[in-house]
Amino acid sequence: MSLDRSVGGNGRAEDVPVVLKPRSDVEYGTARRRSKGYFTFGEPAKALLETYDEMNECGLFLDLLYGAPAWSLLLQHWRTRYDGNNNNNNNNDHGNSDCPIAGRQVMYVHSGGLEGIASQLTRYKHKGLIDARTIQLS
Repeated sequence: MSLDRSVGGNGRAEDVPVVLKPRSDVEYGTARRRSKGYFTFGEPAKALLETYDEMNECGLFLDLLYGAPAWSLLLQHWRTRYDGNNNNNNNNDHGNSDCPIAGRQVMYVHSGGLEGIASQLTRYKHKGLIDARTIQLS
């Protein structure tokens, strides 16, 4: 509450930032299931590459160590905002009440790391997740 009040808020619990956790209803595969849905830091993963590509197509350039894992987790929740019984037909932007970002503003702080993309993509090549031509085009 003190964080909220220190920036002029009224101290409501729903105004305090939420730290997102991996959703329990998503199939992560064996390795991520062992880590409760979290990625192993620095380990190339197909899901991270897919998020990296998707966000690049949207004009948001991410690194593969911090940015892609953060957005992968954010998108899990973002895509479920209107799932379930709440179809958001009344335009109140609250969506699914089980979604921690429903009805909230989302702020992502891009912390850099873009200069390391070439070496990160090389690691993905060695894991067989992309080919050399893809690295040259990135």
